[in-house]
Amino acid sequence: MNKLTPLEFLDSLSDFGIKLGLDKTIYYLEKLGNPHKKYPSVLVAGTNGKGSVCKSLSKILQTSGYKVGLYTSPHLIDVKERIKINGKNIEQEEFIKKIEQLQKIIEKQPYHLYPTYFEALTIIAFSYFYDSKIDILISEVGMGGRFDATNVLPSFINIITKIGLDHMEFLGKTYKEIAYEKAGIIKEKTVVITAKQKKDAHLVIRKKAREKKCKLLTYCDNFKGKYISISPEKMVFNFYGKETLKNLETDLVGTHQVENLSIAIQASLILKEKGYRIKEEDIREGIKNINWPARFQILQKDPYIILDGAHNPDGVKNLMKNLRKIFPDKKFSFLVGILKDKDYKSMIKIFEKYTDRIIFTKPDSERAISPEILVKYIKDKRKVKIIENPEKAYNYIRKTGQNWLIFGSLYLSSDILSFKS
Repeated sequence: MNKLTPLEFLDSLSDFGIKLGLDKTIYYLEKLGNPHKKYPSVLVAGTNGKGSVCKSLSKILQTSGYKVGLYTSPHLIDVKERIKINGKNIEQEEFIKKIEQLQKIIEKQPYHLYPTYFEALTIIAFSYFYDSKIDILISEVGMGGRFDATNVLPSFINIITKIGLDHMEFLGKTYKEIAYEKAGIIKEKTVVITAKQKKDAHLVIRKKAREKKCKLLTYCDNFKGKYISISPEKMVFNFYGKETLKNLETDLVGTHQVENLSIAIQASLILKEKGYRIKEEDIREGIKNINWPARFQILQKDPYIILDGAHNPDGVKNLMKNLRKIFPDKKFSFLVGILKDKDYKSMIKIFEKYTDRIIFTKPDSERAISPEILVKYIKDKRKVKIIENPEKAYNYIRKTGQNWLIFGSLYLSSDILSFKS
């Protein structure tokens, strides 16, 4: 491994797969002087919406004048998208430098102590944020929570967005089991903010918050948002909590985003209570211009081509609801690519009734499921076509003169965006 370039070395860590646990992340961060303990942090777990909450909250803080680190996953085109300060990706030169710093430490260890790719990225990010003297970090959990590498953070606000049935081979098969993993991010005597959850999931979160002597704030019970209007380009909603904010505008469209944005606003109000200088106009401005790719992203108009990263049943359900809400009079065809470890049968059952035309493709990932398998679960085979290559599929739909919705996997979103760039 000594002959590998820094980027090749980082990529080689993918061979170590997914290994849940904090020991390696803690070990290597200690070698670097525990940089993650030297700035305040907010940690966001959940199945759907955690990226939107992170992005929105970081934007509010940035607008308020703070230097904000943002750590999210996965990336769409460039791995450096995961590590941002005030909306800007880590520079290539800095990224290489941080890999080399970690590589020197890792290569002294036996193979069984090598971190995974995600653990290494997390260590690099947390160290980079300290070097850059950020004021606060907003971090998205990679998967689960309890054993996710990001959970080494001593986060003083812990957020749990909507919990769904995803990554069940790692996190459990019920809402209760998955909620237990997500609630693992809750730290002693911190503030916990949660989305409106299924009853079983909420009971787990509430119990954990009580055990840890935390203040628990729940969407609908302690604060809420109310959708006012929506168009392809903009959504308007009201926020009700300790403060009332009316006619908030955002480019992040989708009725489900009202809850995500309300959670971000609630977190910003907690930060304000803790001494952060956040004004109402900062909140308004922060959530107004949010550029978050593959979240109902309009790639083309007349006809429309829309890209969304919905990749589980709950995400697809929200997507179909938004499509009908925003475009009540338009018909859409669907270009879909899904990974084999997702609940594709339930996803198909949800979306097939909303269209007369479906093209199945295969995202550029070893985890992608064959389109031939997906076709088996469509009731009316006459409306299905297979174009396995995503680029050929994308070029094909652009020539049809129809409205198209592309979804099913963030890997497919990544493929489409790379063709456009």
